[in-house]
Amino acid sequence: MSGDETTGAMVEGEDTSLLIVDDDKPFLTRLARAMETRGFVVETAESVEEAVARARAHPPAYAVVDMRLGDGNGLDVIAAIREKRDDARAVILTGYGN
Repeated sequence: MSGDETTGAMVEGEDTSLLIVDDDKPFLTRLARAMETRGFVVETAESVEEAVARARAHPPAYAVVDMRLGDGNGLDVIAAIREKRDDARAVILTGYGN
């Protein structure tokens, strides 16, 4: 867990970079705003191609990635992040069942 374990607050000096990847623009915008209010420095992407480029240019400490995107699989984004930063933490989202 990051930040202060008792309050959940971000710790000064901690890398709070967050990449959010989703092709649902309204959801992406709402989640980005919510995470910014919680102290994260947010970058967004709507496609695998855009997300991989952002991840390679500025590997984030955290990522929230949709599994199924119009141009590919969100796991490709996670792989690109891990190439540059193996300590990154990620959450995978999907609107699909098994």
